[in-house]
Amino acid sequence: MSKFFKIFLSFIAFFIIFSNNKTVKATEKINITPLIKTSKGLGGKKISYPRWRQAELRLLKVEIPKGLRTPIHTHPAPMIVYVSQGKLKHVRGNVITYFKEGDSFVESNFGSKHFVENIGTSTVILFVGVSSAVEIPTTIND
Repeated sequence: MSKFFKIFLSFIAFFIIFSNNKTVKATEKINITPLIKTSKGLGGKKISYPRWRQAELRLLKVEIPKGLRTPIHTHPAPMIVYVSQGKLKHVRGNVITYFKEGDSFVESNFGSKHFVENIGTSTVILFVGVSSAVEIPTTIND
């Protein structure tokens, strides 16, 4: 059998095998579950965005070790927080709120001073989306 004939047969076999494949359509659908929608932060203050600087979006993964408490702080830009793992205590004055895996909340910009504490048995993992501006810090410690 000539080399040309072998190549020709290989081409025909390849074409037959792959030309019969039908486009496979996904049988599953994309599932979207709204986790939070609000125009106010956890402390009740309305959200506003800095307008005097270049906008900057941030997505942060925050890991808080077991037993750790953050310093008292504020946030100059609004943020949305998703608790991926662990148990968190959020303290703003006399208001104490507890969050667990799967919960989410919003901090408005320049809301009142607060702190968070890991009250679980493992590291807390948070995913934090911040709608800020260039050179504005995410957190300001008191």
